[in-house]
Amino acid sequence: MNVHQLQIGDIKCAILHEGESDLIAGNLAQRYPGVTQAQIDRALGDQRPSGSLNLPYIYSGGARIIADVGFGAAGRPSAGGTEAALELLGLAPADIDIVYLTHFHGDHIAGMTDSSGGLSFPNARYLTTRAEWDEWIGRWSASSAPQDQQNLNLFTSLQDRFRFVSAGGEIAPGVTVVDLAGHTLGHSGLLIESGGDRLLHLVDLLHQPFQFAHTDWRFAFDSDPNRAAETRVRALRQCADENLMALFYHMPYPGLGTVSIKDGVFHWNPSA
Repeated sequence: MNVHQLQIGDIKCAILHEGESDLIAGNLAQRYPGVTQAQIDRALGDQRPSGSLNLPYIYSGGARIIADVGFGAAGRPSAGGTEAALELLGLAPADIDIVYLTHFHGDHIAGMTDSSGGLSFPNARYLTTRAEWDEWIGRWSASSAPQDQQNLNLFTSLQDRFRFVSAGGEIAPGVTVVDLAGHTLGHSGLLIESGGDRLLHLVDLLHQPFQFAHTDWRFAFDSDPNRAAETRVRALRQCADENLMALFYHMPYPGLGTVSIKDGVFHWNPSA
């Protein structure tokens, strides 16, 4: 299991490799409405689809934080590596103080519980945006699907352990919430800054490397596709203009790099 450690000023961070989503290149067009498989194939070239699940661990102000929990050990065979990755840092799930949920899609929340049904991070407080909570509690309440009802029961049972935060709010010293709404209505990231160093976690701003060049290619699971596309361009331009180190949840592990612009097109420059 992989752990990529880095230092942002005085803040210790690590990228935990939770695992991989099982993606087939020939099926990717199903995920991008209005884009043909031929267009996908040309954009991919000789690359394989990226399905990495990259979870940031942050240690700041005495708080041990992870952003999202992945599929978890019970989620799927190709995932569930967070606990083993934490062990490489000398940590156990019970050591995590804060679980920050960027949004409530399954590959970010399924690992809330372990294979026995208990909480994977039993001592953690949970933070998210109010817009994210409201969207999914509403969706799950209106659905009779077993998984939706299971999510509804779990999250409402934990409501007292949740705290809602807004863009610009600080969850630990130097760790600030960033609005990335569009992919979901409360989709958010984190800006980590200390000592002049900055890392911007952009989570699911995009899902494949070819979306840097094709920012208008919408993702099938976006709650608000138009807003998601606008947010994507805005955030990528910020990264390029400010030379920010960026982290993406689904880019090839560890998902770190910078963004540049050439001839009006965004480019991804992996740094590790």
